[in-house]
Amino acid sequence: MKNILKISFFLFVGMLFAVTLSCNDEITFEDQVPDYTYSIIRSFDVNGQAATINHTNGVITATLPAGSNLSNVAVDMVLPEGATVDPASGSAVDFSTGPVIFTITNNGVSREYTATVAAFGDPMIMTFSIGENVGVIDQANGTIDITVGSEENIKALAPQYTIPGGTTSTPQSGVSLDFTNPVKYTVLSNDGFTGKSYFVTVKQLAAPVIDVFATSEDVCAATGIINNTSSTISIILPAGSDLTSVAPIITANEELTVSPASGVAQDFSQGSVNYTVTNQEGLTKTYQVTIVSANSTQKVVFLGEADCINTLEDDDAKAAAEYLKAQYPNDFAYIKIANVTEAALANTNVVMLYYLTPLTEGTQYFATDTNVMTLLPTELQSGASQAIALTNWVKGGGNLFLAGDPTSFIHVLGRMPADYSADRALGNYRYTEFGCAPAGGCVDYDKPANDIWGLGVRDSNNSGNRRGHPIFNGLTFNGDGELYLNNSGTREARLIWWQHMDGILSPGCCGQDAALLFEQTVNAVKLGTLRHIADGFGYGAVEFLPTNASVEANYDTNISTDFAGRIITLENSIIGYEFDSNEGRVNDYQGNIELLTSNIIDYLNN
Repeated sequence: MKNILKISFFLFVGMLFAVTLSCNDEITFEDQVPDYTYSIIRSFDVNGQAATINHTNGVITATLPAGSNLSNVAVDMVLPEGATVDPASGSAVDFSTGPVIFTITNNGVSREYTATVAAFGDPMIMTFSIGENVGVIDQANGTIDITVGSEENIKALAPQYTIPGGTTSTPQSGVSLDFTNPVKYTVLSNDGFTGKSYFVTVKQLAAPVIDVFATSEDVCAATGIINNTSSTISIILPAGSDLTSVAPIITANEELTVSPASGVAQDFSQGSVNYTVTNQEGLTKTYQVTIVSANSTQKVVFLGEADCINTLEDDDAKAAAEYLKAQYPNDFAYIKIANVTEAALANTNVVMLYYLTPLTEGTQYFATDTNVMTLLPTELQSGASQAIALTNWVKGGGNLFLAGDPTSFIHVLGRMPADYSADRALGNYRYTEFGCAPAGGCVDYDKPANDIWGLGVRDSNNSGNRRGHPIFNGLTFNGDGELYLNNSGTREARLIWWQHMDGILSPGCCGQDAALLFEQTVNAVKLGTLRHIADGFGYGAVEFLPTNASVEANYDTNISTDFAGRIITLENSIIGYEFDSNEGRVNDYQGNIELLTSNIIDYLNN
């Protein structure tokens, strides 16, 4: 019994000891486990725009509109009660250098959020230059102005410019462009819709050149023929002119200086005088100016309505007259139409009569079958003394070159008689087409460069191969006989011509047989039609031969047989015979027009 009691006692003591040891092994913490429920940023707005919050990673992101100032961003946050944050809510924060850490603290528990605020690309051009020339950028008005030197090719400049990250632009930096007119550049943000456009205007410093060199201030004073390639200027004055004291009036860009100065008398009797032009870059050009007195042979005459070439209203007539004056300096003379007499033309071999009636704003040129004859200058209408004198001159052997609007003078001459009050018949060679090509008027705008006007000198257009005619010497034909004359963006369009000979001849149209019959009937040579017409109809270029010699048996006796002179006509301006391109546009085939003109003059002058 005693043994049982002893065992029970020891078991009790052992259990009590074990319990005591178990209680002593329990760990007690002095700090508290963090509770992030109250240490979070519940919302984060930047400049009034809600940001995206990733609480798991503690990351905040936002992208502001293009052009936003990241160095001064207003930040507003919503926090749990009792929480604080640094930087503080409501403050302006600088995100321009990268992410900013925001630390929120509540009940002694802190947590960090890394906030990144960016902006879509700000569409703008920051710098703009062409070589060493720096552009002036007006951000408010979207303009860039830049000046380049006089020797730069303004048609092929390659600007370099910079734009912010996150933007793209067109045209791209470094691309060569034509800056004859302002060029538009557009910068687009990577937000896909925000953009800004700039118009870049390039001013080119004036080259050291003289524009006009005249013998006096009189608008009709003798003007010099300026050759900028050889740096020469030449003037021919009437015989007996005093060359010892000529005070030239010089026209040049206002940026330039000229020495000797304009208006200062010089002695040209002993030979040439040098004139030096200096521009803002310090570049110089020295002209050798020669003024002599001599009688023009007056073999080549241009007829115009104005007192002199300088006062011609039509730019095409003026350009053509200036070209003849330069080509034939010793043989050329200008005569006002009102002053035409047989005596005035006594020594003349060739007369050129050409103009395209100037179109003033709000007006158009409308030729019709009722007014085509009265649209001619009064002096060239039937019965006028000047028209009679010119007719007698051609009958006496003078050679006439007609082009542009006055081609209907062929009727006044009687070389192709016409009565617009009667039906077409043998002896009545009325035109068949009048007016303008486009419905909106007599000028075609925005013509593509590959839409080329010219003459069709194909065998199918004529009675045979006319490409060997002397007026085509040195000219290149394309395809099967196309002579390119005009691809200017703006062109004057007149449809005044014989589209066919229906009602007069049979066949009257469209083939070599019709062309041959026409030639035999009126004693002429059909030289070509419009370039675009392939089937042979239309009389775009014709040489009318003398009628006072032999003619064909089927010659129309309604046409006088006393014409000793030749006449070449270029009908319908859609062949492209326009001597001066409008609106500063460039005609890549101007050289063909000039060579064709001098070929015609040379042919008629021999």
